[in-house]
Formats: sequence, structure tokens, C-alpha cells
Amino acid sequence: MCKQEIIEKKEFLINDQVVDVTNFSKRHPGGGIIRFMIGSEATDSYNAFHTRSSRAQNMLNLLPSRKATEQDLKKFRVDKSEAMLKDFEAFRQQLKEEGYYNPSYTHIAYRIAELVAMHYVGGYMLLHYWESNPLLSFLGLLILGIGQGRCGWFMHEGGHGSLTGNLNIDWNIQRFFYGFGCGMSARWWRIQHNKHHATPQKLKHDADLDTLPLIAFCKETAQKASNGLAKFMVQYQALLWFPMTCLLVATGWTTFLHPRCIIRKQEWLEAFWIGCRYATVGYLSHNYLGWGMGILCYFFYVWVGATYIFTNFAVSHTHLPVVQKDEHVNWVTYASKHTMNVSHNAFVNWWMAYLNFQIEHHLFPSMPQYRFPQIAPRVKKLLEKHGYPYLYTSYMQAMKITFSNLDSVAHIIG
Repeated sequence: MCKQEIIEKKEFLINDQVVDVTNFSKRHPGGGIIRFMIGSEATDSYNAFHTRSSRAQNMLNLLPSRKATEQDLKKFRVDKSEAMLKDFEAFRQQLKEEGYYNPSYTHIAYRIAELVAMHYVGGYMLLHYWESNPLLSFLGLLILGIGQGRCGWFMHEGGHGSLTGNLNIDWNIQRFFYGFGCGMSARWWRIQHNKHHATPQKLKHDADLDTLPLIAFCKETAQKASNGLAKFMVQYQALLWFPMTCLLVATGWTTFLHPRCIIRKQEWLEAFWIGCRYATVGYLSHNYLGWGMGILCYFFYVWVGATYIFTNFAVSHTHLPVVQKDEHVNWVTYASKHTMNVSHNAFVNWWMAYLNFQIEHHLFPSMPQYRFPQIAPRVKKLLEKHGYPYLYTSYMQAMKITFSNLDSVAHIIG
């Protein structure tokens, strides 16, 4: 028997076709995320990630495939969700026809103008009032920190291709605002975040659950805290979140994980924008603040931005049930049962950049996010029609649930 014959086939279901990716999985342009779909229904994941890509369809057409039999459908559609998925796909197509995926260049211009204004105003207040009015200077530093966090929100849309709809343009927008605005790698973010979107809250799949030694969002992760640092951080994680954990995560990303990814993937444009960021910080520190105070202000600025972003991410996911590593659920189930919406009001819409509509975002990741309030009532109606939950709570209640979960998980160590 030759070697090729004993290799187990890697297949998944897309529409009514069983697709063989045995020889393609390691060459997938989107990385290892494709392995998460093996042995399951991948139609909605494929549609969500490749809405704007004709190249993906051409590549799919070249892969070995066969018409699915009844036995195949039973094998790959493990949760008996045919009716739900059929309705969902019809709804997705309807939203595309109604123009909800179309970009708004006015909205993009507003988002960029907001970021420029926050950085200009914050920087002016920090430097101009440094000696004469420390309180105004400190307020400027806070504005800069929030502006950095909002660069993270904006680059998030670029990474999903939900700004202009042109991936090349959107990814270059992401490279600039994540590199210069946050000091981080857009490529690293896409690799990790796409895994999260494909399988949110799934053990061994969702990178956002792989958080040791700094934090554990679920008991399964907490039980793996084996060394002294991890046990200490998890045991006191609810208390350490604001003063320490968010800054440590951001520092670990910017000093190790992201530079390593840039070097491995040879993302030299990302390295250039990050270099411009540090050159700007160095110039301002040298000429206005002094190196000691400049470094102190920089770390405070990073702490504000990181805490802003990570806290608002945490309220949408981290307290929800996990999916076991060998369990397959469908695209809609992931969005409905493993993400949660938060206060649908004007301030929270701005504060969370429409990611308070987390269910809608997970169902339609490449849709411009400002469209979510418009489609939310229809999404809720569709889910309720099929008996799926539509999880929603107030912002303050979401914070309470999130930190109660951190404390509860910590007791596994304590």
C-alpha cells in the first residue's frame, strides 16, 4: 500500500459538495483556520470569510470534491440544523441585495477624522499644558489613550474587509492604524482573530481562550495553570485586570508575539509603521517631556488603550459557555450561544464601535459595523423563529457578569 493511500482524507461540507482539502490545508492562504472546519459543515464559515473574494471561489472550484450523499449530510451536519441554515443563507443573500454590505466612504472619512482629531487634541493638551496645567495635560494623555484604543476598533474593521470592501485597501488601512496607532501587527491579528471568528469559545480552537499565564476565562483554562506565576495571576485575576493584566498583555504582544510574527511573515510594511510610531514617541519625549517622563507617559497611554479595548472585548464573550474541542456546532449557534450583545444606545454604539452588536458581527463579519443597529431586529426575529437565543444585557450588567466570571474561575485555583 503506497503512502498516499493510507493518509486519512480531510474533508468538509460546503453547500451540497464534500470538499477534499487533504493536500490543500497547509497551503490555505488564510492559514491553519481551515483545519477547524474538517469533519463538519463549513458552508456558512466559507461564505462569511470569503464574501468579497472571487479568488476563493476559483480555488474552491479547483479542489477535489463530490456530490454529498445522504450519509455525508448526516455525517457533516451533526446538529440537525438544515432549516436554520437554509433560512440564514437566504437572509444573508437578502441583506447583500439590499445593500447592507456596501461601503460608506463618508463613514470611513468620519472614522479617520475622529482618530486624527483625538490624537491632535490629546497630543496638544499633553505637550502644551505639561508645565502650566498638569490636569489638562493628564486629560490629553487620557484622550490619546482612548484614541489608541479606537485605532484598534478601526483596524478591526479593516482586518475584516468591512470598510471599503477591497481587501488590499482595507488591509493597508489596518496595517497603518494598527502599526502606527497601536504598535502591533495586522497580520498577527488576522491570523488569531479569524480563528476566534470561526470557532468562538471553542477549546483548542479559539485563540482568545489561550490566555495563560496571565488570565483564564474558563475553568478548563484555569486548570492548566501549573506554575507559580500563572496560579497567582489567575487566583487574583478579577483584581489585577485593571491595574496590571491589560498592560501586561499589550506589552507581551508589542515586544514579543507581534514582532515575531512580522519577522516570520516578512511583513516589512508593518515594521515600518511601527518604527514610525516609536520614532514619533522618541522625538516628542526628547524634545518636550524628557526621556524618563516620556517613557512613563507612554506606558500610561498604552495601559489606557489596552484596558479600553480588552475590557470591551471581554464583556461580549468571555463569561459564556465553551465548546469542547471535539464538538462541532454550526455558524449560527456560535454567534447565538457564544457571543452576547450589550446596550443598544448611541453612547455604547460609539464606545464599542458597534461591536456591542456582537451577535450580528459574528454572523456577518465582513458587513460594515455601523449597519448592525439596522439589521438587529431582523436578526433577533430569525433566531427566535428557530428557537435560538438572542443574548442581550445592559453595559453595566455585562461588566458585572464578566468580572463575576473572572472571580468564579479564580476559585478553581484558590
